[in-house]
Amino acid sequence: MIIVIALSGATVQANAERASHAAFPAPGQLVDVGSGQLIHLRTWGAATGGPTILLDVSAGQPSSIWAWIASDLGRHYRVVAYDRPGMAWSIGPSGPRDAESAAEALSSALAAAGIEPPFVVVGHSFGGLSARVFAGQRRADMAGLVLLDTTHPNGGGGAGFALFARHRAWQGHSGLFQLFPPSNDYTQLPAAEQPGAYAVSLWTTHMDATADELESWNTSAAQVRSAGDLGDLALLVVSSPGSSASVDLQRDLARLSSKSRFVELNVSHMGMLMDTDQAAVTAAEIERFLDSL
Repeated sequence: MIIVIALSGATVQANAERASHAAFPAPGQLVDVGSGQLIHLRTWGAATGGPTILLDVSAGQPSSIWAWIASDLGRHYRVVAYDRPGMAWSIGPSGPRDAESAAEALSSALAAAGIEPPFVVVGHSFGGLSARVFAGQRRADMAGLVLLDTTHPNGGGGAGFALFARHRAWQGHSGLFQLFPPSNDYTQLPAAEQPGAYAVSLWTTHMDATADELESWNTSAAQVRSAGDLGDLALLVVSSPGSSASVDLQRDLARLSSKSRFVELNVSHMGMLMDTDQAAVTAAEIERFLDSL
């Protein structure tokens, strides 16, 4: 009986997911980077002769959550958000899901799409790991790096997040979320972005890739540590208020470059992207940094 119920739940989920994929196609372009992998790139603004801004998203989130900031920055710059391999609208073979693999996939997608340097990478939370690796791999192509409340490679905490993500993925495969839909965490985004972002969050491919990434936390952190410091690359580190220990970790990131600036903004960890007012404050700080390059 248990097996029958499990199979029924999986069938319900598969059918619902096929319908959801059809209803919410990729809002940007899917770029073929080989080996059956397609990377989703979404662009705002246009090439202006200045750097192209690359946005690297938090763990478990679709590129949609950059909408407020990308729209603001897109008034003066070309802005490109991407979904890391297997996440949201990006399609690819299973693993590896570490920071180096994500950075290499982004490089390949940019080349295939004809998007040329110089680049400024903006990483938020867990996306800071792959953003830092990308900056190390493409140092000659980098005009700057922005770290928004990003994960510190020595901060710990990966195992707990990974366990939660894997449990959620199992729930998704069982069809549980079709019977008992979770709350929509994307209601602060622009209205046009909300349905797609919520739909993506319930795709098992997205949930599996999220768990895979978080289970690779230690590998990604080691890759970031191996990348070393940033020399004199222009660096902006933005922190939200928190415990003294968490803010100290953000301050430590500012030591990566001899040309860095640390700012603590009155914004929350996710609100700095998803809340329209907080995102405007964050975007203004990033734009001040870009204007100084």
